[in-house]
Amino acid sequence: MNTATYNSSMVNNLWNVIQGLSLSSTDQRWLANRLFESAKADDNEILAQARKAIEEMRQQSEENGNSEMTLDEINAEIRAARLARKQPVQQ
Repeated sequence: MNTATYNSSMVNNLWNVIQGLSLSSTDQRWLANRLFESAKADDNEILAQARKAIEEMRQQSEENGNSEMTLDEINAEIRAARLARKQPVQQ
């Protein structure tokens, strides 16, 4: 079973458990806000990594005599930051 299928299965199981709970509207909103804030924090971390990578690339470009990054270089750095975020943590 690949990771995407496994994660999807886990999320579906979690959803089934949540639906089985007797949550008030207030509790549902609280849970939704917690999940949203967690996802937002992850997005902010990805953006911070991308910004850091872009700044490092800009500095390298300047050290090599180039004053600007190309759009392809910026996109490559953003893709690399996103991929790094998706990699499982090695223990």
